[in-house]
Amino acid sequence: MKHRSLLQRLGSYLMGLVDEYWTMREPQSYGEKAPSCTVRCDDEHCERAD
Repeated sequence: MKHRSLLQRLGSYLMGLVDEYWTMREPQSYGEKAPSCTVRCDDEHCERAD
C-alpha cells in the first residue's frame, strides 16, 4: 500500500514538473492572449469569477 501511495505522489510531482517546463518552453501555446485567471481575490478570501 505504501508503494502505491509513493508512486502516486511521485507521478503527480513529475507531471507538475513537466507542466511547468512546458509552460516555460512553449509560451506561444497561449496564442496572442496572455494567460488568464478566473479567480478573484481580496484581502479576506478568493472566489471564482466565471
